[in-house]
Amino acid sequence: MARRLTEFPQAQGQKKYPWDEWLDGDPIELVPGEDFTAKTTTMIANARLQAKRRGGEVRTRIMGDGEQERVVLQFRQSR
Repeated sequence: MARRLTEFPQAQGQKKYPWDEWLDGDPIELVPGEDFTAKTTTMIANARLQAKRRGGEVRTRIMGDGEQERVVLQFRQSR
């Protein structure tokens, strides 16, 4: 039987990562396997999309020390 909802449900995956926290303007370092499960390049593409949705852009850098790759993000509001 049909059921009325009080609000429209979020699509699955929209809340997978804490984008509001990560894109607060401070630089943040993310570790694959700990902070995200996607490929590094996919994560950077997602960060750019999330930044655009928030009216800005994101600086990115892939860092590595030979053992562990990391992604550094920093959100900037568009002028």
